[in-house]
Amino acid sequence: EKKEPAKAEEKKDLALEVNATQGENFAVNATNANDVVFTAAEGYRFKTLKVGDKTLYTVDTSKFTPTVAHRIKHGDALFFKLDLSHAKPLLFKKKTDKDWVQFNFGQYLDEFVWKEKKELKDLDASKFTEAGLFAADTFGTGKVYDFVGAFKVMSVKFENLVVGDPKKAKYTAVKVYVGTDDKKVVRLDYFYTGDERFKEVYFKLVDGKWKKLEQSEANKDLHAMNNAWPLDYKPLVDKFSPLAVLSAFLIASLAVFFYL
Repeated sequence: EKKEPAKAEEKKDLALEVNATQGENFAVNATNANDVVFTAAEGYRFKTLKVGDKTLYTVDTSKFTPTVAHRIKHGDALFFKLDLSHAKPLLFKKKTDKDWVQFNFGQYLDEFVWKEKKELKDLDASKFTEAGLFAADTFGTGKVYDFVGAFKVMSVKFENLVVGDPKKAKYTAVKVYVGTDDKKVVRLDYFYTGDERFKEVYFKLVDGKWKKLEQSEANKDLHAMNNAWPLDYKPLVDKFSPLAVLSAFLIASLAVFFYL
C-alpha cells in the first residue's frame, strides 16, 4: 500500500490529438457525438495535446496527472476540455482546423452550457419544496432537494439569510438535505473564477447564520440522515477548509509584519 504514490508517479506520458477517433493506450467513447470522452489506460496520463503535428499544450506533470479529456460540441462550436484534475478544467476552442485557442471556462459556462438560461437571479433555497425550482429524492431517512430552475444562480440565500459568498462563484448545483428532525444542510457546487477551480462546500444554520462546515462536520450530519454517506467522504474537487484559510491569512500577516 505504501508503494501506491510511487506507482502514480510512474505513469507513462501520452500525446493526445484533439481530432483523434482512436489511439493506443487510451479509450475513445463516442456514444455521445456531442461529448466524445478520452480515457487514458491504467498506468498512463495525458502529457501533450496536439493539433496535427503541432503541440497545443504541455501539462506540468509535477502538478497534474490528467487521465480524462472531452471533445465537446455546442452547435457549430467545438471545444476540447482536458481535466487537469477533477477540480481544474483546461479548455480550448477551435478557430480553424489548425488553430485552437485557450478559452475561459467561466465564459464557456455562461455562453454555451447555460445558453438557454437567460436570467441571472438570486435563489432562495428555503423554497426547496417548490415544484419546478427543486427536484426531490430520498436521502436515507431524509430527503435531498436539487435545484433544477431555469435560471442562472447569482447568489444563494435561505429566506433572508445569505448562504456562502457569491463573489466570483458560478453555481453548478445547489442541494438542500433535510433530515427527519428538520435539520438542514445546504451544499453549494460552483466554479470559482478566482482560481478557475471547482468547489464543493457545505453549510448549516448555527446561531442564526449559515456556517461553512469542515468536511468532517458535514459528513457527520449527512451520515446521520443517510448511513450510506461515508464519514470519511472527501470531495473530488476542492473543499472549504477554515484552517487552510486561516493559515493563508496568518502567513500573509506574518509576511506583511516581516517587511514592515
